[in-house]
Amino acid sequence: MFKKDLLFNALNFVLGNHPGENTSSFASGVGSRSVIQAYGVNRADRSFIPGGVVSGTGIIRPDFPELKEWPYFWQQTEYVMGGGATHFMFLVLAADKLLKN
Repeated sequence: MFKKDLLFNALNFVLGNHPGENTSSFASGVGSRSVIQAYGVNRADRSFIPGGVVSGTGIIRPDFPELKEWPYFWQQTEYVMGGGATHFMFLVLAADKLLKN
């Protein structure tokens, strides 16, 4: 359905291969530089959920604050269930299947 390189590029993006100063993985505890503090269920609890996926960069103009390193910035470090986590799970499953073939 998709070219292999597009799938692997999307997975690499989630795992930290993206432009800007912030090259952290959007999956907590996955990768060499991952998000370790994020809004969790309570929003302000500064939680860590292993394998939790954050929404990532939002590209807010004019100064692009989300491309910088922030310890607690809701636009980029909020755990998301639908979308980010689901996309990450399916990208990993697809990459695993492609690599096994």
